[in-house]
Amino acid sequence: MIGAKLTVAFAAAFLVLGAVAAVNGDAANDVASLARLAEGGKFRYVHWNIGHFALGLAPQTAIEAADSSERAAAYRAQIERLHPDFLGFSEFEPVFDKAGRLATNEVFSIFPTRLVGPKNNYQCNALFTRFPCVRHEVVNYEVRRQRTYFIDSVFMFGTNEVHVVQTHLDWYRGEDGKTPYARGQMLQLIERFKDMPYVIVAADFNVWKVADYAPFAEAGYTVANGGADGHLNTYGNNPREAERVLDNIVVKGFEVQGIFVADYDRKLSDHRIFGCNLVMRKASSKGK
Repeated sequence: MIGAKLTVAFAAAFLVLGAVAAVNGDAANDVASLARLAEGGKFRYVHWNIGHFALGLAPQTAIEAADSSERAAAYRAQIERLHPDFLGFSEFEPVFDKAGRLATNEVFSIFPTRLVGPKNNYQCNALFTRFPCVRHEVVNYEVRRQRTYFIDSVFMFGTNEVHVVQTHLDWYRGEDGKTPYARGQMLQLIERFKDMPYVIVAADFNVWKVADYAPFAEAGYTVANGGADGHLNTYGNNPREAERVLDNIVVKGFEVQGIFVADYDRKLSDHRIFGCNLVMRKASSKGK
């Protein structure tokens, strides 16, 4: 396992692969809000495979400088309608337009905590929130074909450590041509956090059906998309894709209280936004 600490950097460092601009929100009300969440307050986690601001067709932005202001306003409006407490991304792109303007400045400046992982071709994960992050780490998957990795970020809900993981799993099948690399990467996540009571994993998991999430369910996680509330399509309008559950949030130590997808806007991404409302379980009722 290869681990690398995320670095705190100024905006210009976004042009250097692997750099992270992370100005932690540390206002008293942010800390107080996290303490309230530990007492059963509801919060919202939103995940989006944003397709590099190129509709998933390229690993870099397709937004022309002349269209930048209009497109930034469209992305901001979509996000603001959802009121996320945590906003995670797969296939993120640090550079918003072809003039080099940065996405953190153009779209996500309302979030005081901004964590952006390394840009490895199509792989780039990011997490934005108004809450202060205690520590964070980039961890590569042990078996991979696409330079996939996850961001492990820690937040304090009162006195409880909560691990928030944002990632994108590998789409390649295994050496036998059948077993997906994604399954092994799920098992790596489960092993890493097996002794952690509070975990949130959000991702494009690159799996075909709800049953593929069995390793998480067997390890005591609750699967949001494909769980008690059914499943929602997050990719395209093709009926043949309707059973695919690519984008999901799986949690340990939290109750899922409602799932949703945002209205589909093909001008923003090839994926729909997926989200859920979460409530922290009391210590005596943690688990699946």
